[in-house]
Amino acid sequence: MRRLGLIISVAVLAALYVSIATLTAGAQTTESKPQLSVSQGTVTGANPSERRAAARDMAEEEKLPDYSQVVDNTHSSRFDAPGWKRGGSDVWAHGGNYVSARASTSDARFKLRTPTDGDYALYAWWPARKGNSSAARFGVETAGGTKWIEADQIRDGGTWVKLGIYEMKAGDRYVVRVSPEGGSGEVIADAVALVRGAASPPPGDLAPAEGSAGSGKNVYGASNNNSERRDIVRYGRTHIGTPYYHSPPDACWAYEKEDCSCFTKLVYSQFGTELADNPKEQYWEGNRKWIAQADLKRGDLVFFKENGPYNGITHVAMYSGNGYVLHASSYYAKVIESEMRYIEGYSGARRVRHLP
Repeated sequence: MRRLGLIISVAVLAALYVSIATLTAGAQTTESKPQLSVSQGTVTGANPSERRAAARDMAEEEKLPDYSQVVDNTHSSRFDAPGWKRGGSDVWAHGGNYVSARASTSDARFKLRTPTDGDYALYAWWPARKGNSSAARFGVETAGGTKWIEADQIRDGGTWVKLGIYEMKAGDRYVVRVSPEGGSGEVIADAVALVRGAASPPPGDLAPAEGSAGSGKNVYGASNNNSERRDIVRYGRTHIGTPYYHSPPDACWAYEKEDCSCFTKLVYSQFGTELADNPKEQYWEGNRKWIAQADLKRGDLVFFKENGPYNGITHVAMYSGNGYVLHASSYYAKVIESEMRYIEGYSGARRVRHLP
């Protein structure tokens, strides 16, 4: 990983832990976690040189042309899965079908082309089902070797799920592997997407249940089922890259100027829910359910006290699945999808009541 990744990794001080006390009835807090020297929310604590370094990394990425690639399990020249069971079908699978590990002892592999050296965001797709593995293992070939991560395939499926940002060398090779050994459930290999840069959204593919995967036709329709959660995250991702401006004093302008509460306000207004443009007010507004961190679902609002547990709410983000959040970040100076653990001071989560 280039400087962007280095800033993230050095931000964690493993020796220092804090326990955040619950100050109000019903509020949810995290377990003890590493204290961060830099928070990627609103009150970052970053010094000027750290902020300039992050801005330079983003500026370098913006100079490169957009690039993305999708490889589905039906792409015979770019997908290899010896011994895996083919022919699985599901309306929430990418393209309507997938393969499962069953008794195979070989990895499923996806071949991807990286046109230049640099950072790439990696996404995976699977149909979420109760019988799936809760700890599917994905191996990613990076510039520094293979990195393995786990993903819960029981949840967060039916759309692109972010696995991480990785530094990769230019080339055309098998970049992603899915191990057949991952938890007690069935491991699924469906599709992966590679997107250049840390601040670029995934392709706008839809599942067959919503339209046609790979069509690129986005439909943001409100409905009282889990499909609305997918729509909320998919729409929120269209704001990725919007410049960060604190409001007030600046105005809240969609795709032009957004801070953390402006972003969540704009997203939810698209689905008929009005939120105040203030993270503290969004935290205390009445038509919300308190949610434990372990029960987070896509679209839930997540709140942070970056100045410490005895101070007020400073940042709000929207959970997007697999430990990631969509938010307007002062640190990155734009809307981004990043790992929630790199925002200091998790304080609680709330769910708009009409969402399941």
